[in-house]
Amino acid sequence: MTVTCDFCAHRCRIPEGRTGLCGVRRNSGGRLETTVYGAIQSAALDPIEKKPLYHFLPGTRVFSVALAGCNFRCRFCQNASIAVPEQFPLPVAHWDADRLVAEWRASGTPAIAYTYSEPTVWQDYILDTAPGIRRAGGRVVMVTNGFLTPEATERLVEVVDAFNIDLKGDDEFYRQLCRGRMEPVLDTIRRVAPRRHLEVTTMLMPSRHSAETVEELRRALVDAGVRVWHISRFFPAWQMRDEPPTTEDQVRSVLDGIAATGDPPFIFAGNSRQSEYHQTRCPDCGTVCIDHRSPVRNLTDRGRCPGCGARLYGVFE
Repeated sequence: MTVTCDFCAHRCRIPEGRTGLCGVRRNSGGRLETTVYGAIQSAALDPIEKKPLYHFLPGTRVFSVALAGCNFRCRFCQNASIAVPEQFPLPVAHWDADRLVAEWRASGTPAIAYTYSEPTVWQDYILDTAPGIRRAGGRVVMVTNGFLTPEATERLVEVVDAFNIDLKGDDEFYRQLCRGRMEPVLDTIRRVAPRRHLEVTTMLMPSRHSAETVEELRRALVDAGVRVWHISRFFPAWQMRDEPPTTEDQVRSVLDGIAATGDPPFIFAGNSRQSEYHQTRCPDCGTVCIDHRSPVRNLTDRGRCPGCGARLYGVFE
């Protein structure tokens, strides 16, 4: 019997004994299972800024975990070894929900992040483990490509406190380089933005992101209510090693153009030395509120500007 998976917007119809595009959702006797459930590929302590999240508990560390699998096949993938089924290494550990909570507690961090690969395809593990983290006083972060079904998004917003969602490019970019589509990602962003802390990341590839494309993305994010946007430099990887890296001048030009519009109000540089764009400034008075360079300096009063007292978007305690 063929079964349809509702974890992501591919909605794969999976025959008996086969897996979906992600390589980890398998039809076993008419019932879908996640073959990598609990199989930890990576566990590490990261600065929360690495996710990147600049307005969610800034200056703290987060316990990051990953299982294997992804529902995209991005030609520029930075983590192909744990994203592409043909390259999956053996897991480093197997943790059930209780063990994961115990490992997070031992880390001494205020939050856990499901990250590195694509948590969408192993979201059942998140749904089973995140409630225990939250009951123990922790916060839950999901770093995702956002290619979710509406049903999956509704499930996840109930247990996730903060999202970083990639908006990779326009629809042509998704179809040519990722084997995906743009609209389901925008739909996820629209659903998450009014309900949970959200920051969006776009990796700038100058040959694919024209000024018109960047403006299209900006308008879509503003319409969705996004307040924080990270523009990250591209570096050659996996099947696009011949593509030139984004230069500092190129990323600066794009950041300046977005900043000139004033919306979204918080714009940051990723993989870049643009120090001005590693600072949170108050949209009302221009005062530096947070310097995100290591060591992070949070100058706010629990999220209020030290200059004028305006409340910033974010979660600061």
